[in-house]
Amino acid sequence: MLYTDLPYDEETKTGFARAMFDHLDNGTTDMAPDILEIDPRIYTDPELAARERKELFGYVPIIAAHSTELPDRNDFLTVRLPNNEVVLVRQPDGEVRGFVNTCRHRGGRLVPEEKGTKRIFSCRYHGWAYGADGSLRSIADEPTFGTVDRNCMSLLEVPVEERHGFVWVIDSAADDRKIDIAEWLGHDFDDSLAAMEMDRYTCYTVGTFDVDINWKVLMDAFLDGYHITSTHAGTVAPYFYNNAQFWQPMGRHGRMVTARKSIDTVRGGSPADAPIDRHITVAHFLMPNMTVLRQPDHLEVLNFVPAPGTAVGTRMQMRLLTREPAVTDEQKARWDKNWAILMAVLRDEDLVVNDGLQKAVSNTDIGPLYFGRNEIANQHFHHWMARAFADPRKWG
Repeated sequence: MLYTDLPYDEETKTGFARAMFDHLDNGTTDMAPDILEIDPRIYTDPELAARERKELFGYVPIIAAHSTELPDRNDFLTVRLPNNEVVLVRQPDGEVRGFVNTCRHRGGRLVPEEKGTKRIFSCRYHGWAYGADGSLRSIADEPTFGTVDRNCMSLLEVPVEERHGFVWVIDSAADDRKIDIAEWLGHDFDDSLAAMEMDRYTCYTVGTFDVDINWKVLMDAFLDGYHITSTHAGTVAPYFYNNAQFWQPMGRHGRMVTARKSIDTVRGGSPADAPIDRHITVAHFLMPNMTVLRQPDHLEVLNFVPAPGTAVGTRMQMRLLTREPAVTDEQKARWDKNWAILMAVLRDEDLVVNDGLQKAVSNTDIGPLYFGRNEIANQHFHHWMARAFADPRKWG
């Protein structure tokens, strides 16, 4: 099943078609009420960066992996998050749990491998060993070390939940942190993600880029459908319409529809009857730092993870998800080609432009920056960030 129909009811699909036909016929796009002015220091201020890590990422859930990256019992994956490096471990009962990747003895990095399968994790520094459940199992030469209450020396655990095919984590081991993905997403957005059946997809490949760019610069780039013609002239611009978006805010989050130029082949008919499934991209923007793009034959998932201790560093992760595992050479060649296109767009175009933006906003003499009315998803993001800091009980 290479191509799949849009996973929404006919009323929703007709709404997508009607909105896109109207915009393309009239040269319009969804717009915010006014232009938004922002202070460029949001991309460079170390004090704000520290607040984001402590007051935002220490409380709200973010995607850490796709479930198929941990397919079997005792599989593990190390993931760098804004505050901690975390080890995700598939338990014998099938649940995924997450632990701060630090030995409780002297602070050694417990798991140096990126991924693998283990029942016991042993620290290379002094040999203390922990089970897959995080419990302290053994202390090397324990009689000479002294008395230790092992019940108080388990690995520090972070909240984890699997939902919609992803492993979500709250990046804090504080006792008062609770995770509830359905509540965080809200009913409508949760339903929209559920309809995409992402738990039936498999992760074909993951790419990681560590860049000296603030995470919000990158999030802004992927919320923005206004730069396709200018930034991506050498890759995807000939195939996608620029500056024509249908935007639907959904509580904290939002959904946006954009069109491939191939939509012109079905645009003359009634929106209710138009087969638009292969001609649009549906993007889900998950606050604060994630994007899930539905293409006609695969999904693309982007995470923009702030690096610890710096205002400008980010680990950008890109995942390509396919409906079925790639088994044949033909299937692998297809997804390798898609991956190469993504790399050309992200690494060779978006990252180049955004690296220049990061350098430019670091200039001393720079006035306010502006998001136009047509940059409506970006405005949603920045308004939400302001509300999140102002309302820590509900996070915007």
